[in-house]
Amino acid sequence: MSPSDRLTKRQRQLVRELGEIAELLGLDYGDIKSYDREQRTVRLEMIKDLLVRAEVVSKYTLINESLDSIISEYYFGPFTQKKGFMYYWRTKKFQRFNFYILERLSILQKLDLVKDVTKMPANIANNIAAINDLRNALAHAFFPENLRRYRPNKPVYKGKNIFSLEGLERFLEDCEAIWDWYYRRLGHKT
Repeated sequence: MSPSDRLTKRQRQLVRELGEIAELLGLDYGDIKSYDREQRTVRLEMIKDLLVRAEVVSKYTLINESLDSIISEYYFGPFTQKKGFMYYWRTKKFQRFNFYILERLSILQKLDLVKDVTKMPANIANNIAAINDLRNALAHAFFPENLRRYRPNKPVYKGKNIFSLEGLERFLEDCEAIWDWYYRRLGHKT
């Protein structure tokens, strides 16, 4: 094994912690045979469900943050190397703006504002709205398949079951399109 293939002490600690967390939460699918035979399918489906939900909520949160960033730059000016988020976070004005305005706006309200102050392609706005709908279903219903809009099927994202590989890939492609637009807007190469 070459030195570049070895894990650092911190990396080994993180791998150990991840294993312990996975075991504690019952997400250790690699050890599925240690569960009773009758529990295995249900446990594997639960793990799949939790992984997909976590990814949807995580991507939604990043999209929300990117909208916050665009709105903040609109009101406070472009962030620079010298005056970035950390600089503004030290000011009461920015803190109040964040606490009393951004935190109180829904993602769809933020989306409307961003569409009004920037040129956002329709497909990006539609992706964000679709991701918001999906996130709401997964975050607010333990059994989203029982929501009227999905019955009798599993939750879908643009016509695809979000718990399928095809549905998750479609979701991730749309998230990638949002990041590409966001970073191009900032003048970064993707």
